[in-house]
Amino acid sequence: MSVAAGDPGVLHGLDGLVCDLDGVVYRGAEAIDGSPEAIAALRESGVRVVFCTNNANPTIARYLDKLRGMGVDVTPEQLVTSAVVTAEILAARGASGRSALVVGGEGLREALASIDVTVVDDPSARAADYVVVGFDPEFTYDALRRASFAVQDGAQLIASNADPSFPAPDGLWPGAGSLVAAIETASGGRAEVMGKPHEPMMRVAERHLAGAAKIAVIGDRPGTDLEGGRAMGWATILVLSGVTSAEQGRALDPAPGLTLESLADLPGVLPQ
Repeated sequence: MSVAAGDPGVLHGLDGLVCDLDGVVYRGAEAIDGSPEAIAALRESGVRVVFCTNNANPTIARYLDKLRGMGVDVTPEQLVTSAVVTAEILAARGASGRSALVVGGEGLREALASIDVTVVDDPSARAADYVVVGFDPEFTYDALRRASFAVQDGAQLIASNADPSFPAPDGLWPGAGSLVAAIETASGGRAEVMGKPHEPMMRVAERHLAGAAKIAVIGDRPGTDLEGGRAMGWATILVLSGVTSAEQGRALDPAPGLTLESLADLPGVLPQ
């Protein structure tokens, strides 16, 4: 086991874990060494695990297939994505029957369809009730133009998340936050953000761990995973397998409760 910094004692009594995916369980299409085994070991020790990701692009089925293909046992109820959270919040606000221009992938479209929001795909259309933004590797200038027009015409700008980048095997790729920033700049609007570290997603994750007496969040992004967990009063665990280097981790203020090289180290440091 490898503790880079902090005191494992902050995890005493841990029975619930909110676990990020990108940079924690996997990078791109590859599992991070030891992560599937660590998840299994945590569950065997009585820790309930909920996976929580800001990436709204894949569908729930794709996430399940990916994780199961890596040897991680997971059910839909154990997976919280920013697309699902976005749909839950909009549904609670009466969005059923309204329309959305979507900058994002199938996961976001699937979630909106589940609450009867019509996705506007007509390339000539520029009016909608919402502009909903997630990660979209096919983002174009035309999409930016349409989204900007819609916001200027009164559409509410919703961001599934505002992560500026995400870890991939060959480095950091631009994330949904980069696209949100472009639309905000072009339209003059300001997005409401649903994903980590914002309260909507943290509350949904907490509900999935209802009854847990001690919750921790583990992630590779201090500004999303750890900040969101800290606001909820949870223990915070930083891993150095994603976007944050050891040097950057040492400079954090406030410091994480615990810093580990990777998720694989967590079962070995849990207080007995």
